[in-house]
Amino acid sequence: MRQRSWSRGRVGAVVAGVLLFVWSWLFRFNDLDGPVAGLTDDHYFYLVRGWQLLHGEWPDRDFVDPGAPLTFVLQALVQVVGGRGTWSEIVFCVTALSVATVLTFWAARRASGSTAIGTLAAVFQVALLPRYYNYPKVLVYAVVLPSLWAYVDRPTIRKLAWLAGVSVTALLLRHDHGLFVGAAVVATILFQVHLAWATRKTHLAAYVALTVVCAAPYLAWLQVNGGVLTHIRSANSYSQRDRERAPLILPEFSLSPREGDDPIADEGAWWHRGVFVQATQNYEPWLFWLIVAVPLAALAVQAGTSESRSDWPYARQKVLVAALLGLVLIWGFVRGNLSVRFGDVSVTTAVLGAWLIGAAVQCVRRGGSTVMRVATAVLTIAILAGTLLVLLPPMRKHLDQAGMVDRRLRAVERAQMQSARLVTWPLEAWTSPDTPGPVRLAFYVRDCTAEDERVFISPYLSLVHALAQRPFPAGHGDLRPGFYSAPADQELAVARLARQRVPLAIMPTGDDYKSVQREMPRIDAWVRTEFDEFGDVDLGNGNRVKLFARRGRPAGVWGDSGWPCFKS
Repeated sequence: MRQRSWSRGRVGAVVAGVLLFVWSWLFRFNDLDGPVAGLTDDHYFYLVRGWQLLHGEWPDRDFVDPGAPLTFVLQALVQVVGGRGTWSEIVFCVTALSVATVLTFWAARRASGSTAIGTLAAVFQVALLPRYYNYPKVLVYAVVLPSLWAYVDRPTIRKLAWLAGVSVTALLLRHDHGLFVGAAVVATILFQVHLAWATRKTHLAAYVALTVVCAAPYLAWLQVNGGVLTHIRSANSYSQRDRERAPLILPEFSLSPREGDDPIADEGAWWHRGVFVQATQNYEPWLFWLIVAVPLAALAVQAGTSESRSDWPYARQKVLVAALLGLVLIWGFVRGNLSVRFGDVSVTTAVLGAWLIGAAVQCVRRGGSTVMRVATAVLTIAILAGTLLVLLPPMRKHLDQAGMVDRRLRAVERAQMQSARLVTWPLEAWTSPDTPGPVRLAFYVRDCTAEDERVFISPYLSLVHALAQRPFPAGHGDLRPGFYSAPADQELAVARLARQRVPLAIMPTGDDYKSVQREMPRIDAWVRTEFDEFGDVDLGNGNRVKLFARRGRPAGVWGDSGWPCFKS
């Protein structure tokens, strides 16, 4: 009977996992991440560096790598295997996110002992809407948690070898992932209280040795192409400067509706309008403090728990490691622009939340005093209700955009329609040269430069290189003040520029250009020496850039814009 029950439970979990994958895939694919061929500006920052490999250039050897070499390699491979354009990139990212959803479900189910709770946790993880390009922040930790737990169950050298491989893979996807995963593995080894200290020291040494062996080819590549220490300093400098752009500001709850907040006045909602508005405007503070509270609550509860389920032994060590990892990820990933950061820590939040719900259910069923059982039930229901109320309005909008609330098979039809829309080239298939903003600049670069020529772009406009299908020069997809502005970085950029065909330079205007002149004088001197200033041009959306044309190169103008063109 127990075997039959276990089999039914396992089959139910497999079915739930398959359904979650399909639902997550259709939902994320149908509700595109951004307005420019389905992607956001930040996605193009990574994408253009991945596509640079298609022009024969490699990270560190030919262009500056901010610390994500494997991500770039994967983006190039996706183009080779799936075809050129954003469609294949979106399919890859959505698939990776959906695999992570299933792994999150499986881990949450193991932690809670319930398929229903595991499903709830996976839906919560999807509802936090991780950005496409942040799939490593979800997939890496959805793989790491079960791997750490497997080692806790049976601490062997073979498991450590797997963890070493996962650590190096995470490092290559983005360097901070490798540091966070490595810290989690070390903590897991040290917290193995059922192992003798001598054994723990041996395992720690084995993990370090195996990790170094796995990372050796990459370290050798770095040493040959500029040096390991130079790369570390450069990547760390970029990471610190990037964090400074969006510092964390703790969100505060608002108890009074903001002026004009009445989003469902004509919808005849079954709930009170004031409650809806309160939930909508408290989306960020509720989720932020929930995400912070979950690992702290898990640490507190596991400290007072002595029992482990027979199907999930060593629960205290597993929860402890997951909670500490969750806190590290909050520190590492959660900063300014909160609404798009929540998905970055969705795995640990969902899994630990599932464990807490499972613990609450057990307390209500078999807890001590009636007061404790009632208090636990009320608190759990209140938190779940508040989270549902906060997530439901945005999820309803996104589900509607994805065609998930219409008639049956509407989502499949919308997926087919999205595939047809995601034709990247020719650009005329989905947009026009009159489109304001960076897309217009992409048309201009495509029409007025040769395929083997490069355009130097200082502002944050990576999508221009990508959509125009032009490699970037100087080893930089963009070169903004504060990033790679050290004298040695400028000299390397100018040395590369001297070997490349660059007919056009695009610079910022106003105070931003003054910052370039002040912080990167060598770059500004190169532009002023090699180019004639054409002047400031309006991209049509209020944004302006400054054009510089290579002396003696312009052969005409682009359409009726008057912009210098380098192709007759």
